[in-house]
Amino acid sequence: MSTVEPIYPTLELVREGIVERIYELKGPDLHLGRLQELDVVFDDSRVSRHHARIERQPDGTCLIIDLGAKSPTLLNGRKLVPFQPAPLRDGYRIRIVDQELVFRDQSLKVREREESGTTVLETVGDLSTLSLARRSPAPAAALQAVLEVIHSLGGGAGLNVAIGRVLDGLMQVFPQAERGFVLTSEPDGSFPLLAVRHRKGLGAQPELSGTILGLVVTEGKAVLISDALMDERFAEHQSVEISLRTAVCVPLSDHDGRPMGMLQLDSRSLAQKFSAVELDLLAALAVPIGVAVENHRLLSIQASWAAAGEIQRSLLPHARPDLPGYSFWECYRPALEVGGDLYDYIAVDPTGSLAEGPRRWAVTVGDVSGKGMPAALMMASTCPEVRQFVRAGVAPHDVITRVNRGVHERGIDNRFVTLVLAEIDPQTHRLTVAIAGHMLPLVVRASGAIEELGEKVSGMPLGVMADAPYRSVSSTLGPGDVVVLYSDGVTDSRDAAGEFFGRARLLRVLTEAPRGAAPTGEAILAAIREHAAGRPQFDDITLVCFGRDPHA
Repeated sequence: MSTVEPIYPTLELVREGIVERIYELKGPDLHLGRLQELDVVFDDSRVSRHHARIERQPDGTCLIIDLGAKSPTLLNGRKLVPFQPAPLRDGYRIRIVDQELVFRDQSLKVREREESGTTVLETVGDLSTLSLARRSPAPAAALQAVLEVIHSLGGGAGLNVAIGRVLDGLMQVFPQAERGFVLTSEPDGSFPLLAVRHRKGLGAQPELSGTILGLVVTEGKAVLISDALMDERFAEHQSVEISLRTAVCVPLSDHDGRPMGMLQLDSRSLAQKFSAVELDLLAALAVPIGVAVENHRLLSIQASWAAAGEIQRSLLPHARPDLPGYSFWECYRPALEVGGDLYDYIAVDPTGSLAEGPRRWAVTVGDVSGKGMPAALMMASTCPEVRQFVRAGVAPHDVITRVNRGVHERGIDNRFVTLVLAEIDPQTHRLTVAIAGHMLPLVVRASGAIEELGEKVSGMPLGVMADAPYRSVSSTLGPGDVVVLYSDGVTDSRDAAGEFFGRARLLRVLTEAPRGAAPTGEAILAAIREHAAGRPQFDDITLVCFGRDPHA
């Protein structure tokens, strides 16, 4: 492993000589201030909402800019001129009110060329074979150390703070350690530091050998390092750091045993060397630390998805249309936290004033190809565009024509959108429908007859062809008639044997369902639940039913 990229600049938040938290500068800038949505947040009224910004240049150098803050931003003790960029160098200190941050041009250094002087004395590849009771002269003390680590990982503190507490404890358990740090291995190839501790205040950022990083993080081996002169058997191994004389490095593993990070304790002195016993003990201590890191990752992902779900739900209508003589009912169930289906109720308002109420209403149901976040993002970009044209009074088939051009131009990962747009004129009870590759609307007449609308006018899904033609079809709704719009998640719902719910079963439910928008929708849902019989939902399900009241 000759080199590792990328390695990003960082800010170390320092309190009383201890690095309390590390912020990584992966993007083009890092924002500091009082607002909760910023990258570095200070809960202090003396700090401005937008206080300062660190900007990373294309060549990798960084600048800091005071954004006209009410309290000065100090760089190495000198007040920055507002809005005038100042260069940052490794070790420069930034002070905002009572908060001190240290800039590091690299979170850690990985050397491509290895130096001689220290060597790998021992590696342990199968960590499951470790036995503290067998190798440790004091198994009770080893168990106590494990319990202390688990205790440090508890509580409501963030991961950086918890790992910092763990390192504080490890410095007590291993008195020969002068420094300790924990880093993780990220999918983008970076190795961000979670926490670092120095026994004597602050020190330089860790400098690692690519060879050792490969052994620990890539191969999942625990490594004991000492002076090469102590044992010439391992002379072919590469060194870790010029200034280090002894160190123990162990992997952090996920629930499946895959390495996802590294814990290292080291010293520049050989007065008290690490031994194989300490290597075993540290490897055991790394197990709960790895679990905590992975759990934090999973919780962060869950929180991100939950937030995305909230944002997506905010794009959906918050109320049903208030249209005398008509009833509306809907169900929206994404298969994941976020989904690729969409539905909407849109008031047609070409004059820009709804003082007297809309003359027409439009109902849309759509489906983005795929599931999850990519589909949700595409849905989020399509909804506002549809609303804009519908509100302006554009005819349904022209709405779809214009939105199709936009989707095609964006060309998001070769995805496409199916859409049905149904417009109701409550004065004439005229229903006008335009379709872009979507499931055809079903009209359940008061007599029980079922009609399928738009087979001859259905066009291509949105985004497939820029100049695809679209047409519309019209029908008249009578008292008691119900229109059913749905996504393919309804008919594609499967039972335990893998059999689809299917169109024929849907038509049978509609024939037997009680009349009315809500009873029809509830009957379909009940039939889907009965068919699935507890099998997890495979696809997003969206279902909208609307129609005229029986006595309207």
